[in-house]
Amino acid sequence: MTIDEQLSHLHRELGLKQLNPVWAKIEIFLGLAAAGCGSSVALWATRSLDAQPVSGGIALGLILQILGWYLALAGHRSHLYLSQNKLIAYVVQQVAKPAPAK
Repeated sequence: MTIDEQLSHLHRELGLKQLNPVWAKIEIFLGLAAAGCGSSVALWATRSLDAQPVSGGIALGLILQILGWYLALAGHRSHLYLSQNKLIAYVVQQVAKPAPAK
């Protein structure tokens, strides 16, 4: 049984759904983009032409940063789960092999 077959069997047995590595990469990209936009918005709000900073812009920038970093970390966590699942399938495959005869 290959590692991919073992991984599919593991997902069926545990009732887990398959994680998509492409979606994880998209999450990371969108999260980093949102965090960068949040930084830009907060910087714009603090350097406005008025003497008073725009408090709504600062709040929006912070919210975008927090949500962006959360999304990027969620994508990273998905990658960790993917590699952990493959390692578990490999270990199960190795443990299931019969011991070599001497």
